[in-house]
Amino acid sequence: MLWNEICSVLGLTGPGVDSLHGIYEEAESRRPAGTLPFLTLEFSRKYYPLTGCPPSNFERIREVVRLVEECPAAAELAWMIHYGAFLRTPSFRFPAIPLPEKIFGDNAGMFQFLVAQSCLPLVEEAMERRKIPVSYAHDIAKWLNGANQIFEIGHNGLPGFNFSQISWLRNYVDGRLFRIGRLEFLMHTPIDWLPAVFRNRETDSVIALCPDRWRFLPDGSRAHIDTPDSEAVFTSLKIRDGYVEGTPIRPDGTALLGQTVRLDLNSWTPACTPWEIVPSVHIPGGGGMTPEAVKASLLEARRFFRKYFDRDIRLFGCCSWILNPDWEAELPESNMVKFLREGYAFPGVEIRGIEGLFFVFGSDNADPLSFPGDNRMFEAFRRLLRSGKTLRTGGIFFLADKLDAYGTQYYRSNAAEPIR
Repeated sequence: MLWNEICSVLGLTGPGVDSLHGIYEEAESRRPAGTLPFLTLEFSRKYYPLTGCPPSNFERIREVVRLVEECPAAAELAWMIHYGAFLRTPSFRFPAIPLPEKIFGDNAGMFQFLVAQSCLPLVEEAMERRKIPVSYAHDIAKWLNGANQIFEIGHNGLPGFNFSQISWLRNYVDGRLFRIGRLEFLMHTPIDWLPAVFRNRETDSVIALCPDRWRFLPDGSRAHIDTPDSEAVFTSLKIRDGYVEGTPIRPDGTALLGQTVRLDLNSWTPACTPWEIVPSVHIPGGGGMTPEAVKASLLEARRFFRKYFDRDIRLFGCCSWILNPDWEAELPESNMVKFLREGYAFPGVEIRGIEGLFFVFGSDNADPLSFPGDNRMFEAFRRLLRSGKTLRTGGIFFLADKLDAYGTQYYRSNAAEPIR
């Protein structure tokens, strides 16, 4: 079938859809003959229970499989997404694609879920290649439950999967992202949202400095992405004559704009190098993020990378809407604020003003003030917005050799003297 015929049958329209002609033809040239295994009931009987999604959805899966058998165009779309997201190198970044409701109706999201679920055998293969137990692949499958919950919130309770999240799954397929207990860990070298972290050779105290040319507003918050440079305050980080000079960050995440700390590199050493692995920590949906579960996850991650990758991790970092410092006032006893207080906090990335909307309300375009329903998180967003504040992110890092102190707010009591 031609791409325009696929779109006509499935009712797909829009500029993003029109741009997919090339990837469709590429995928078709590599399509295996016969029925796609991931669109069979046998496949879902094996893999769907691993996701932790409600068993009641299986009747919807059964109906999707039946409709795909009757509609070859749906199978062609499924293969194109599967190939582009999970098999192609580099993976294809899909634009927004409308739900195929013309064929699947209320089960359109479940069709998309089956395409997302199709990555799981590839994740198992990635674990096998690295000689990592398959149980880690099965733990990864639970991420799809959180993705389903996000879809449900944004689609009046209907189950499914947002294709906007499918690129995240490629990290599992490539063996770069692992679920270890409650948290997930993505392997890469130090990412640009991390501050410069130094440790004192004698006292072992810690200090974080803003990297060069981080942009802030005069009130100390990170600049918006569209803030003109002329209205922004820039930080400076310089290394010269055996010293490093920069803007310090308190362990509560406050950048002390206008202040400069000068560190003697004979006494202070970087906590990590630019070329070592510093995993970023990610929090999949699903609740249960207790301090005990988080500590166990971090400690297990330290052992995991030593055992399966033969390397000692020295630093873990996390940057997320969950770490918005405003939650300390809005939700002081929440698990996510307890998580924030256990790390050395730092300002998040530049502000877009939509941080967290997708994960809490199911859409970046959601209006929390008019969104139906009530829970503690919804109300916290509403209070924040009514007060005139802007949604934003925050960050924390953990020194791997101090993880045993998790639960004591170690960094807030062991900061370097100039920034206590």
